Amino acid sequence: MPGPGVRLIALLFAAVPSLVLAQGWGGALGYGSDNVYRGVSLSSGEPAWLADLHYSVDGRWTAGIGASREKPRFQDAGVQYTVYLDRRWQLDEDWSAKLGLMHYESPSNIWRDELNYNELTAAVGWRGRWRLSLALSPDTPGIFTYRGAATGFAAAAELSYNQPIRGRLAAHFGLGLARVHKADLNYSYGSAGLSYGIGDVHIYSSLLLATRGALRYNTGSSERNRWVTTLVWNF
Repeated sequence: MPGPGVRLIALLFAAVPSLVLAQGWGGALGYGSDNVYRGVSLSSGEPAWLADLHYSVDGRWTAGIGASREKPRFQDAGVQYTVYLDRRWQLDEDWSAKLGLMHYESPSNIWRDELNYNELTAAVGWRGRWRLSLALSPDTPGIFTYRGAATGFAAAAELSYNQPIRGRLAAHFGLGLARVHKADLNYSYGSAGLSYGIGDVHIYSSLLLATRGALRYNTGSSERNRWVTTLVWNF
């Protein structure tokens, strides 16, 4: 019997023809060589799919649900779900801002209770080039053990830069800092790569880097530095 991730992708494909005709609906389907989130691999270095479906009102409010394959070490593959609500502002011709709420779930994970957590996010951007973001959580899990993991405050700050090169070829650079209080853990991560678009399809290929602290968190890959390539179709 197909797993929940396969069934979700099939449902999204079936829904796309009608949804794209309805104003405000959008989404994405993708496949990558790894699922890396804030410097930590959620799929133990294995390939992973991703999916997103959202609805926007006047380009300001957006509500959606996302899903991606996760594969913690010593566990079977599963799905991480996110539900989010964003409010965006175009401050002037150059500046934009966003506030958002996110909720995470990993129902097939051994630590599903601890991985049921929330975030408040904020971001400001300039001309689609520079972007500074901050994420705050009151209940992110710390280091996982056979007894579970205590949950508490966590924060992440990221700065990214996008530089068009020619046509739809662009270079991307990013730097992030993460703090997980219950794990008594601070670590940093970064990326440098290229993207190219053809129609509604984009390919991203980046070198992802992280400090040693990232290896202590979650149950991801033992590799701190890796190349990751992802193909995404936006609809």
